[in-house]
Amino acid sequence: MNTFLVFLEQREGVVKKASIDLWNRVQELAASNPGAAMSALLAGPADMRQLDGRLFGTGVLYHANEEGFRLYNPQQYAKLVAESLKRAGATTLFFADTALSRDLAPRLSVRLKASLLSGCTVDDAWVDGGGCRRPVYSGSAIASFVAERPLKMYTTTPRASSLSTTTSQASMTVELLEPCFTGEELFPLVRRLAMHKGVQDVAEAKIIVAGGRGMGSAEGFSLLEELAGLLGGCVGASRPVVDEGWRSHAEQIGQTGKTVAPALYLACAISGAPQHLAAIGSAGIVVAINRDPHASIFDVADYGIVGDVHLVLPKLIEELQEFLKKR
Repeated sequence: MNTFLVFLEQREGVVKKASIDLWNRVQELAASNPGAAMSALLAGPADMRQLDGRLFGTGVLYHANEEGFRLYNPQQYAKLVAESLKRAGATTLFFADTALSRDLAPRLSVRLKASLLSGCTVDDAWVDGGGCRRPVYSGSAIASFVAERPLKMYTTTPRASSLSTTTSQASMTVELLEPCFTGEELFPLVRRLAMHKGVQDVAEAKIIVAGGRGMGSAEGFSLLEELAGLLGGCVGASRPVVDEGWRSHAEQIGQTGKTVAPALYLACAISGAPQHLAAIGSAGIVVAINRDPHASIFDVADYGIVGDVHLVLPKLIEELQEFLKKR
């Protein structure tokens, strides 16, 4: 029997949307594998009520509700996941593809002598008995990988689940893990960086308004911030923008930044480098605004506007403001 363990990542006590989506996607995978069992691990203090109506299916949730797990500690997290795998009898471990999992998963794969397949989608994570397919060379080809070890680990790119509120909500058994946090393995906290309260993580946003170097300057992004505010979304950026220092790396979208799967993606003055297109492949609707009619971004866009963003965006903002006033 296959037993799946999903790692639920929290930050400041809030479980990340990418992890919740992952749980629901793996539930679909389990449903197509008769006899498969589901379990999850949540490391750190978190209000469990935030999961009500967001998790579907059945399973066991192991919760390490110790204050020491609030911040990511590689040694302690690796130890916790290893113990949880043993406790659940899990043969497959899933992580959402985040900065934390990119650090933790390789450590675990070495420690547990497990096969690690990165950047997969859950849909492809059970191909040929445990392999996966994923884009390579900036999305220009699809490669197949095979897990050779009995214990398999996956980091998965974001993609919304087809499960909804019409599906039975989770019937979860919550088990609190015994205290295992030890002070000897603490590492010094040199510097702690936190996002401003209320700012969405671009990797989890449903609406993203992203800008490229064609915005002209850091000040040019004020238009994108205004538009994102009206839409209830957040601002993203291409790599050249981050390299120029106009926006923070936390907002970078691309192979060296974050992979995103919003319902709506507005690409403003973004030409469409292969690395950027590969990171927005799971987006729902893509709208592109660019003055170059031959820009690669138009090849993947559902809707396109050929024009100068500095002329188009003010008109778009004005029309949107008028529309919202009438609602």
